[in-house]
Amino acid sequence: MVMGPVNDVVFGLHDLTMVKKSSLVDMIMVQVISLALGAFLLIAFSAYDMDQNELMYSMAFLFSSTFLTGIVYRRLGDTG
Repeated sequence: MVMGPVNDVVFGLHDLTMVKKSSLVDMIMVQVISLALGAFLLIAFSAYDMDQNELMYSMAFLFSSTFLTGIVYRRLGDTG
């Protein structure tokens, strides 16, 4: 078997795609929680500078990301 950079890349891609389900859910949860935190900080520190439409979209984004976090946690609790 020939070892080389192409073979190393293939092994690396194989390792990336064979991720355990729990670690994949953890990565998704980190992204969703960071979206919710970012939307909250955006509203908390720049709400006075926003117009009505920007604030409405920011609050809708905060609500939907928090709702998504709750959905994922509920599914984790059901399977856990």
